Amino acid sequence: MVKVQVRVQGSLWGRAACALPLLAAVACSGEIGSERSEPGAVTVEPGAGFGPSGGAGAGAMAEAVRAADEAMQARNPELFEIAKQYFPGELPTDAPPRLSRLTRVQLDLTTRELLPDSYGETAVSALPRDPLQTNYEYAENLGFNAANFTPFTSWVAELAARAGQQPATVIDCGASGDAPECLEAEARSFVTRAFRGVVGQGQLDRYAAFYRDAVAEVGAEQATAELIELTLASPSYVFRDEVQIDAAGLLLPAQRLQALSYTLADAPPRTLGLSIDDPGAQLQDPAALQRTLDAILQSPMSREKLIRFFIAWLEVRESDEFTIATDVFPEFTPELAQAMVEETRDFLDAQLAGAAPRLSDLTQSTESFVSDALAAIYGTAPSPSGTPTALDPTQRLGIFTQPAVIASHSGPSTTRLVKRGVFFTRKVMCLPLGAPPEGIDTSVPETPNATERERIEAATSGAQCQGCHAYINPFGFMQERYDPIGRYRTMDEGLPVDTSVRIEFLDEGVLETDSPVEALRTLTSSFRFQQCFARQLFRFYMGRNELPGDDPVLRQMFFEFADGDSQEIVRMLAILAGSPVLSQRLEVP
Repeated sequence: MVKVQVRVQGSLWGRAACALPLLAAVACSGEIGSERSEPGAVTVEPGAGFGPSGGAGAGAMAEAVRAADEAMQARNPELFEIAKQYFPGELPTDAPPRLSRLTRVQLDLTTRELLPDSYGETAVSALPRDPLQTNYEYAENLGFNAANFTPFTSWVAELAARAGQQPATVIDCGASGDAPECLEAEARSFVTRAFRGVVGQGQLDRYAAFYRDAVAEVGAEQATAELIELTLASPSYVFRDEVQIDAAGLLLPAQRLQALSYTLADAPPRTLGLSIDDPGAQLQDPAALQRTLDAILQSPMSREKLIRFFIAWLEVRESDEFTIATDVFPEFTPELAQAMVEETRDFLDAQLAGAAPRLSDLTQSTESFVSDALAAIYGTAPSPSGTPTALDPTQRLGIFTQPAVIASHSGPSTTRLVKRGVFFTRKVMCLPLGAPPEGIDTSVPETPNATERERIEAATSGAQCQGCHAYINPFGFMQERYDPIGRYRTMDEGLPVDTSVRIEFLDEGVLETDSPVEALRTLTSSFRFQQCFARQLFRFYMGRNELPGDDPVLRQMFFEFADGDSQEIVRMLAILAGSPVLSQRLEVP
């Protein structure tokens, strides 16, 4: 854990130190301390337990799980047994409390809503990328460290200085001649908005007194800049509080509301049209909760977050991050790299735009947006403006055959079939992989007159390798028809490409084919793929790995997703959002 001390220097910090407690140290598992809301500051409302219509408390949750299981079993007994195999846990357990630092995207959306007239450089561009786990910005990774603290404070200072030049856009008390009563009331309102309603009266009083005195001492412009800088540097702004709970273990209404809005859309409640003045009214019964979820899940910000999920899940690189060797592939220009990334983003945007997008819309589509730069890669004419092009259905099937996804998992000069296979094993099918045995040479021999598949088969044929490569190799071999930059091919090193695979670990039975399209169609229709998608969606949106106590909600997510092959993505998110995973926390020690 890295703690960064805030230096108290100059008139701003000197005045503020006497007025209110400031951020002294921040880390990914710190405490807000005296900046936290005071007990009783927010009205506690009864909340939902397991699902939007459940009740709070361990007994009610257990009963709700039993009722949900019985309903699923009655609807589709065979699928329910499969769901139980993947997610066997019987009882839900509350998630641990935590303070979650806003991601860079969340900082941007939150600050743009708070200071729309002063917003300039984005946090995404000003702050370094946060640490990743399996390409996800997990909440427990998010804090302040030596690399991002100074860029953050500089970003806040520049934003505050810009806003201070037009103080009336933040706090307008000109009509009252900057009367102290107006200054205090406006400061309270600003801080309440900034802290998303998670604020106590004593905290508001300190900020209001500071601003009133600062205006008298240094004038409205500098005082407004200082108020903004102090507010945005506070843990109450930068962190989401998932600590305060009521007697039933529910997060308080203001915390629950922002847990929903940030989890599902990376945005504060007000950006989504939700009121922070009476958060309990938007969560107090199943109908109110459903209206709140509908408002969030149908918002543009929710769909933009869904696109970010797919980019992270598929590990699609930025255009300047590909490792393709241009001396081997001179056609892989910066323009082509950019066109690849743009195609995938345009495809995701189009397929996820509807009210109820299905995963199969992405995994089994035979259309895409082919730009002039990509026409040679696909071997087809460019798409008309804004209209997708039909691709060769014997060569392409959905997002896993798009050049950006393929090239993101290729090596500088080879297809790196093992890397592709590991990605599929871990991220697409959620099969366990251990580390290679100690002392094993993991390099692929440079065997002349051999395809990459033949070299890998020779290197991994030993019994000590098969525990993992029995999974890895088929997933890599089925993709050998696509060269490192995503072109379809039938030859490698002058030899025919062999994409035949036999996969024996699917619930639906043995898959044996030499067609990459047929392999992908079968795999992305399988229950193993769909249960893995449920896990990956959970991990990304919750900012943590699943725990055994999360099985009941994951079981319900998977069942509803797989039943009738609906594959409705937003429906799965709604089930997650209505569960105790978002609303309840373990009692703080």
